[in-house]
Amino acid sequence: MWFTIAIISFFLLAIAAIIDKFLLTKSRIVPISYAFHISVIGGVISSLLIFFEKDFYFPKEHLSILLIGGVSIYFAIYLLFKAVAKSEISKVNPLIVSITPLIIFVFSYLLSLKTVTFYQFIGILLIVIGSYLLSQVGHAKTKIKPKVWLFIIGAGLMFAISNSFNKLAYNEMSFLTAFIYLRWFSLLGAIIFTFIVGGWKKIINLKEKDESKTKQRWLAFALGQVAGGLGIILMQYAIAIGNVILVTALNGVQFLFIIVIVYLLSKFKPEIYRENISTRYILPKLMYSILLFLGIYLILI
Repeated sequence: MWFTIAIISFFLLAIAAIIDKFLLTKSRIVPISYAFHISVIGGVISSLLIFFEKDFYFPKEHLSILLIGGVSIYFAIYLLFKAVAKSEISKVNPLIVSITPLIIFVFSYLLSLKTVTFYQFIGILLIVIGSYLLSQVGHAKTKIKPKVWLFIIGAGLMFAISNSFNKLAYNEMSFLTAFIYLRWFSLLGAIIFTFIVGGWKKIINLKEKDESKTKQRWLAFALGQVAGGLGIILMQYAIAIGNVILVTALNGVQFLFIIVIVYLLSKFKPEIYRENISTRYILPKLMYSILLFLGIYLILI
């Protein structure tokens, strides 16, 4: 069950990633602003989930776990977009997705979480390698600056901390109660950090010279957040009922979905989104996809 839920979640996250790429290429988005608004939306949506949780309570015994898990969510998103602002999303996102499960593998031993078998570990490596290579097909080779590498490693570390402590929280309380508090603490972290660095002007000043562009940007942002929000909820639920290492590693499937969605949009709806797709990339994409599916097979046996 966890596998199916995880795959659906990564399909939704692939849609959100394409919209993010559209936003980041069409308009300049300040990282602190983007991360803050994502945290606000997460906090608001999670608050609505209270009506679906009959036994919602104040988990004072697990506040430290929730605090670490929640605040690290915000900083993971913030560092992700700091890296994107200095580089390219097509380079940054695959690297973060690739290193996160490897860091979680270490945390799983330190935090006494469920680990993986030898074959599952090999499967994770194949997924990480295959998904990264798949994401880079057709992209020009560019050198990533040392400062950007710090943001990438920092984001991967924060995502790993977040998912690991989220799993601890899900083990100790009901899924909805833990999820709600994690998003509230993420929003709290966003508010406090923004106060410290003085980023309120960047968050409030969202106007474009062309009003129509502002509307288009916010519509795309809203659609991306709906897809991303549902994807995150499903991914977190998959983590709650499954193995956090395996679920996080499966995030690499997102890049396969991105390739398929971009191809379909470019072919049938080029006015919405278009990328030049060359036939010379079909063979390497097929090879890396096979590597990816082999990794998936190994984690399921």
